Amino acid sequence: MSRILLLAIGILAVDAFQSPTSSRGISSRQIGWSFPAVPITKTDAEWREKLSPDAYRVLRQDGTEPANASPLNDVKDDGVFVCAGCNSPLYQTSTKFESGSGWPSFYAPIDGDAVDLTVDYKLVIPRTEVRCAKCGGHLGHVFGDGPQPTGKRYCMNGVAMNFFAEGEDLELSEEVLDRTNNSDGAVKVKEPLAAVLPAIGIDVFIGGLFIDTFIKQASNGIDGLFDYLPLAFGVLYSFNAIRKIAGLLSNGD
Repeated sequence: MSRILLLAIGILAVDAFQSPTSSRGISSRQIGWSFPAVPITKTDAEWREKLSPDAYRVLRQDGTEPANASPLNDVKDDGVFVCAGCNSPLYQTSTKFESGSGWPSFYAPIDGDAVDLTVDYKLVIPRTEVRCAKCGGHLGHVFGDGPQPTGKRYCMNGVAMNFFAEGEDLELSEEVLDRTNNSDGAVKVKEPLAAVLPAIGIDVFIGGLFIDTFIKQASNGIDGLFDYLPLAFGVLYSFNAIRKIAGLLSNGD
């Protein structure tokens, strides 16, 4: 495998791990995991009437808003982020963090019933997609590079959500208080194995290819820093595999 091809694969695949581009995938419900049923159903015409064009494209057509486009990126006031399609509470400001991705990011939903996780194969490499558990609207994706206590980054489309400051809607505040009363904010939602296991296998396989390439190059002598790129990508993929295995094990806690 040539150096240029290795470099291209590494860059494209790393970008794929981080990309919040969305698509419809296989639901965790379809492969045997128990998640809340979707109680809200509307016709396509009803959704078009209710939502703005941008919100409709994201929530109902699995689109993605441009990075740094949402004013919700700058929200720091205490409050609740709700689904723009059904007003179901999703996240609290207390779990929001600056990820540098350009999309509002959180390390945990308000509880295990707020979101539904599905498998997204649009980029070939399976990713975990996040949908509103109440109306099924597409919200974004979750990645394993977030802060503690969960280590997750729920990368959300801002246009798919609305924000209510604390006390702005008393009924909403009471619901959130009731649902988070026994939570320490470290809510972990079980990811579908159909997303995690293939991703681990791909990391191990590609990481092995890079490391094997480096070993062969090293046996012939290292000519410069560029020769260490396969090793760097091999370590990166190996680390990703270990991180996903650790996350998978922690899901069983």
